[in-house]
Amino acid sequence: MKRITATTPRSGLRRLRAGVVTAVAAAALVLSACSGGGGTGNTGNSSGDGSGTEIRIALAEEPRSLASWNAYSNDGHPILRNVGEALLNRDPDSSELVPELATEWEQVDDLTWKFTLREGVKFHNGVDFNAETAAAGLNYVLDAGNAFPMRTFLGPDVTFSADGEYALLAKTETPDPILPTRLYFVTIPEPGQIESDPQAYETTPIGTGPYKFVSWDRGQSIVLEANDDWWGKNDTADAHGEQQITKATYVFRPETAVRAAMVGQGEASLANRITTEQCDEAPKCESTPTVEMVILRLDTPNPTLGDLRIRQAISLAFDKDVVMNELGGGGELFGQIVGPAATGYADLPPYPYDPEKAKQLVAEAAADGVDVTVPLQVNAREGYILRANEQIQYIADQLKAIGLTGVTSGMYETAAFEEQWTIGYDNIPEERGLLGLQQHGNELMDFSGSIAGYYSCDGATSAYCDPELEKMYVEATAATGDDRQQKLAAIAEYVYEQIPVVPIGAPSFNFGLAENVDWEPRMDGFILLKEMTVD
Repeated sequence: MKRITATTPRSGLRRLRAGVVTAVAAAALVLSACSGGGGTGNTGNSSGDGSGTEIRIALAEEPRSLASWNAYSNDGHPILRNVGEALLNRDPDSSELVPELATEWEQVDDLTWKFTLREGVKFHNGVDFNAETAAAGLNYVLDAGNAFPMRTFLGPDVTFSADGEYALLAKTETPDPILPTRLYFVTIPEPGQIESDPQAYETTPIGTGPYKFVSWDRGQSIVLEANDDWWGKNDTADAHGEQQITKATYVFRPETAVRAAMVGQGEASLANRITTEQCDEAPKCESTPTVEMVILRLDTPNPTLGDLRIRQAISLAFDKDVVMNELGGGGELFGQIVGPAATGYADLPPYPYDPEKAKQLVAEAAADGVDVTVPLQVNAREGYILRANEQIQYIADQLKAIGLTGVTSGMYETAAFEEQWTIGYDNIPEERGLLGLQQHGNELMDFSGSIAGYYSCDGATSAYCDPELEKMYVEATAATGDDRQQKLAAIAEYVYEQIPVVPIGAPSFNFGLAENVDWEPRMDGFILLKEMTVD
């Protein structure tokens, strides 16, 4: 199995425009070498003098960037969603949209939304938060020219402008009835930093959130401290949390056994993405269903993967239950890349496991001249999906067994994976032939965002293009209510037959916690310090 690192630097940006047991035992032997990166081995300690509590959190992967645009991602949001805030958030219990930096919002007309902003808010550098700074920050992050990866899930082009000191207008290119839901995804940066020092924007985040950035020791740790000027200190109910924790040190350990052992031995207060067995052995275990979905995306520009019979064969070749519940951390199988919480859910069955039928389909394709010996690679990103290396090896072996003899597997570093994952359909070479194992999160809880990302011709994470689907998508995105549900569900049924993506299932996220930490994980996966307490 190959391991690939990034070779291509990030492109330039446009300027701001206005307006497991044995494994744990083995892991313990290396904890002394792995516990560096700030702080002592003791975690979750209160000073006893009222000055606060410090914790250490062991994460599976380090952020690729600390720019606000990365707050949407699983590598970014554990840190960035504590530093930055968005116009809206979700209630941690109900998942309903709630105010954050906006206190009210309304749709003025088909193309215009108005947000009333919270007053008395400051960025960590002392700059006032108002409609002007909000517009400038949002316009930069959502500029199609900057093409930040999160942009692909965020619908029509939108431009923000100030309409008074605390009134923010959003104008969309085409009607977008779920714009507020999309904006829950987008934290707002301090625009002056982007103007004066755009490199610092990528490494030294400035937001309005309850915690401010202190340091980043690359490869080791990131440190945050409580923001003494946070608006939520005066209204913890409206802020949906409080700053009982005064300092958090995040350390990065890709090995699940190491993260689990750190919690068990008092080296960390919380560890994310551990197995069910490891979680059960932790001092405390919290698990939750999520909006994430494990998927296998196929490079349809590749002539072999472009043949429907081959894609059908791939969907039948491996046992989804093995991937989710034997090799992964557990979860529920699905036949769509969103779950029941999303508008557009169509209740489709998981693709069955039928290797004999898969072999027949490959043989039929080969008899018609499709080359079933070409190099194809099942790949995944390091530190993300639990035991992804074992999962991709299993899938690759199953695909070879049905007659796709050129299949291999490979693990990618985060940056290298994203480099290939987000180049878009038009830029995928025919010879590439990747089958990417990834988790897709539908935090929007609306299938339209998933269609934009994975099925549309222009989606940055799409490896598929179908003019008929494009027409269906345009009609669905402007619809509301029951009509929207029906149109989006019809697209789900259409792509279920075409199989550009093989949905596998929704994983349960497992968190190991120290005995003195009280915290319930959210469905959207955010790890918000303001929602934690330490006894």
